[in-house]
Amino acid sequence: MEKSKFSLFRGLAQIEVWPSQTYQAYLPKGSMGLRINSYWINTGRYLKTAVSQYERTKAAEK
Repeated sequence: MEKSKFSLFRGLAQIEVWPSQTYQAYLPKGSMGLRINSYWINTGRYLKTAVSQYERTKAAEK
């Protein structure tokens, strides 16, 4: 009984899931250079926002 239960669970764990379409929708768009450039532009924006929030917080404490 115990061995048959183990085989059933082992069989269920090997179910394969395949996408209904191609992987093209999941791949990044644009060249690697453009994606890296976009990453650093966004990083600069985040840092600028964080610095301005920090400065406002420090100004409010004074």
